[in-house]
Amino acid sequence: MAAVACETPAPSACTDMCGSAAALYGGCLEDWGVDWSAAGYEDEDQFLASCATWIWEMSLLEADALERGEIEQEGWLGPVCAERHAAFSAEDATCEAYTGVDWNDTPWQAPEETTDG
Repeated sequence: MAAVACETPAPSACTDMCGSAAALYGGCLEDWGVDWSAAGYEDEDQFLASCATWIWEMSLLEADALERGEIEQEGWLGPVCAERHAAFSAEDATCEAYTGVDWNDTPWQAPEETTDG
């Protein structure tokens, strides 16, 4: 199943989101006087690869939630990516637009289910 999921194209809004996230966060890192390694990445390319992995993982989690009956239909990922892309690429975007995102949040889980115990 994973091989099929890897071949499924990401919503274009998600690809756009990754690019705008890299631009915003990279600028924040520069403003803070650090490089990508301070954020746990070798460079921007590794950040973009990590973002692509997030898209893939969320696609799989959404499919699993649909199969388990936790959600009735798929399709939340594209709008979430579009919303984040808009926030990250806004002319007045601040670092908080990126750092304030809970990247583990999914619409079918209550907030207490996403915490680490």
